[in-house]
Amino acid sequence: MVNRLAQFLMTKLGLAVFILSSTVLFCISILILEFFADSRQVSAFDCSTKIHVMTASDNSVINTPQVSIHLSLTFNDEKIYLDYFSEQSESSREYLSLKGQLRELEIGKLLYQLDLDITDAKFVSYNSSLQGYLANEFNEPKENLAVDNQVSVNVQVLEMDADNGFILVKFTPFSTLWACRLHE
Repeated sequence: MVNRLAQFLMTKLGLAVFILSSTVLFCISILILEFFADSRQVSAFDCSTKIHVMTASDNSVINTPQVSIHLSLTFNDEKIYLDYFSEQSESSREYLSLKGQLRELEIGKLLYQLDLDITDAKFVSYNSSLQGYLANEFNEPKENLAVDNQVSVNVQVLEMDADNGFILVKFTPFSTLWACRLHE
């Protein structure tokens, strides 16, 4: 039996059948992996940071802390919620809230492609530190950071320590890194 199979595979027809069946099995395996990977949930997390302004003066760099920013990513009912807000008092707090869905997950890179709608926004001025930061992070003009506009963002998981509740993510296209605390 094994001899006949080996002889068949040595013929042109046998080689063609082997290559065709191997290709079909490979494609089916990839489709199954993609299906299960796309059904995975995005991890929910919270982050905090300070925006710093770097200026050069007399051949030295001056680092001026500006405003603290908080970021929260959660999911509920197949929707992803992304909220940015400043640490200022309630009356002067700035924020941007987005809601959307996972468009695609690139398995090898752990890159989540998100399509988001801006659902709420408040900036105290056109020169707002938060608005300027977000315009860079989303690669959008400041004018586009208004309610009912859409943005697309890629979130790549670089490192995750579920045991200690930490995740390191990179937002592109601006390539900002956030070290965050995972939700339980």
